[in-house]
Amino acid sequence: MKLGLCTIAAGNQPIETVASIAADAGYAGIEIWGRGHIGDGSEAACRSVREAARDNDLEIPVYGSYLRPGTDGFDAIDEELEIADRLGASLIRVWAGHEEFQDRSDEHWRRTIDDLQTLSDRTAENGIGVTVEKHEGTLTNTQDGARRLIEAVDRPNCGLNWQPLFGLSPDEVLAEARELAPLSNNVHVQAVPESGRPPDERCLLEDAFFDVPAVVDAFEEAGLDGYVEVEFVTDDLAFEEAAERDREYLESILAGRTE
Repeated sequence: MKLGLCTIAAGNQPIETVASIAADAGYAGIEIWGRGHIGDGSEAACRSVREAARDNDLEIPVYGSYLRPGTDGFDAIDEELEIADRLGASLIRVWAGHEEFQDRSDEHWRRTIDDLQTLSDRTAENGIGVTVEKHEGTLTNTQDGARRLIEAVDRPNCGLNWQPLFGLSPDEVLAEARELAPLSNNVHVQAVPESGRPPDERCLLEDAFFDVPAVVDAFEEAGLDGYVEVEFVTDDLAFEEAAERDREYLESILAGRTE
C-alpha cells in the first residue's frame, strides 16, 4: 500500500507545482485531475505531466477521468483511454452512471454494467485497470449498490474507488470500508470533524469524525495492492503543510502496523 496525493487538491496550481509539493511532502504518487491538469489531453500535454511526475520521482497510479459508463458521455471512451495511456497511469477512474442505486432503472443498471465490462476489457489490453468512484449521484452511492455493481461487472481489473461519505456515521463509514475493501483497487481519503458537516469544513485526517486508522487497517487487511490517496485537504493551513500533515498521519498508521 502506497500513499498518494490527488492533484485536484490544488487544482488552481500548475501540475509542475503540485508534483513538487507532493514530492516534498513525501508522497509516492499523484492522481492526475482529469479536468484542470491535462490541458487538451494531447500527447504534448500528457508528456508535460509525465515529466513533472518523473522529475519528482512520483508514480502516476490513477488518471482521474470523468468518463461516465451508462450515459451518453461514455462515447468519449477512446479519447479518455488515449489520455490514460499517454500518462502511463495504472488505473483510470470513472463514474457509474447518473442514477442513484435506490432509484435506478433496470435499463440504466444494465447499460452501466455493459459499459464497464467493455471499458474493462479495453483497458486490459493495455495493462490498465478501472476504478469506479464511490459517490452520491451514481449507482455506487450506497454500500449495497457499490458491491453489487462491481460484482456484476465481474472483471479482475475493475474495482471500486472507495472514499468516506460525510453523511454517514463513524460506525457506518467503518462498516462500509470493511465490506467494500476486498472489492476496491484505490482509496480516497478526506475528512470533516463531525458527521454531516459540509466539504468546505474539511479538517486534517487526524481530526476526522471517523476512525481513520481502523479504515486504513480494513484495506491493509484486505490486501489492497494500490494507493491510499489524499483527495482534498483542510483550508485552515497552507496547502503544503496540510498535505504533509495528512501524509505523515497516514504513514504513522502504516508504520504502526509493522511494529
